[in-house]
Amino acid sequence: MLGFTKAARMAATLPRLQPQVQAWTSSTLDAVVWADILGADVAPIMRADAMAVPGVARGRHLTAGTIAGLPLTFWRTADPVVAPAWASASDGQWGDRITAHDVDRLGLEPQSVWQRMLDTVDDHIFYGESLWVGTMLDATDGRPLRMLRVPWEFWQRQLIENDQGAPYWEFTDRAGMPIADGSRPLRVVYIPGAHEGICNFAQRTIRTASNLEKSAADIAMRPFRLELHQTTDITLEPGEITDIINTTRSALMDNNGILFTNSALETKDHKLTEGSGDLLTGSRNAAAVDCARAVSIPAAMIDATTVGASLEYATLEGRNQQWIDYGLSLYMDAVTARLGMDDVVPQGIRVAFDTNDLVTPLPDPTGPVTPD
Repeated sequence: MLGFTKAARMAATLPRLQPQVQAWTSSTLDAVVWADILGADVAPIMRADAMAVPGVARGRHLTAGTIAGLPLTFWRTADPVVAPAWASASDGQWGDRITAHDVDRLGLEPQSVWQRMLDTVDDHIFYGESLWVGTMLDATDGRPLRMLRVPWEFWQRQLIENDQGAPYWEFTDRAGMPIADGSRPLRVVYIPGAHEGICNFAQRTIRTASNLEKSAADIAMRPFRLELHQTTDITLEPGEITDIINTTRSALMDNNGILFTNSALETKDHKLTEGSGDLLTGSRNAAAVDCARAVSIPAAMIDATTVGASLEYATLEGRNQQWIDYGLSLYMDAVTARLGMDDVVPQGIRVAFDTNDLVTPLPDPTGPVTPD
């Protein structure tokens, strides 16, 4: 387990290692504690913080949910080949290389093919990396027959050297024990993403959007500000002023909003200035656009609009094709590139997502009906 001082230093000075520090902090320290230690502008952004921003959540749901629903296909040059067992195994079996101890220390659960891919893309969006383990291997070539995704907060990686001084990445559980070694014959399949994750590079964007959400909530709860204006020249002590404010607050809550004042005080209602509501709405929209850019999804798909936007699609399929080309492919290619390597599939096999359903026109609902 990382020491407290070391973890704090890593979080503040080593941004490339921050995801794994963040995994430790999210299970050990409350985010409020980190904000007190490092300052609100330096404390690590947690996935929960990002998902509390509607624009991020919408982008994540569309991106991860869409890719998870796409089937994987396998090709040798231009010819399709039979998919390996791990691509469609959905009977919930763990595999013959996993123990109850492995299940506990790695936080594993039986996963459907859809859930495994959903969580993998989710990892890439927020953290920029994901990890699978092969829990059943082919006795002939040693390639995985079954694989499970390891929850991001249950693993970490560190660069070490072997006996010959050559560097390599070692993947361990939270306690620092190797996930795969001679006594734990699991196959590690590390899937790097296309970027370091929005919890790292988009922290300012997420904080800005989060602050705007808080401002909107504050205005919804307190749509006006009440000023207690003193009309006399009597000097009040700070404690007396506080007492008056507290008494007024209590009166508003306890007396159905009715106040009584004497000639020494008058109330002034400071409502939102004209246009301030539009300013907040515009700011939230701009923040949503930035969130869409961070997640790599068209702003219009998360109900945000860019200034002067006039982009229109003639068909749903045309919109989806552009979404694939300029958004989804960033995450799909990262996954298929790794799953197409020789330690997962035989040499010469190419892995790709089948996107035909996204770009194939839907049948005309006004077309002829075939009788039963």
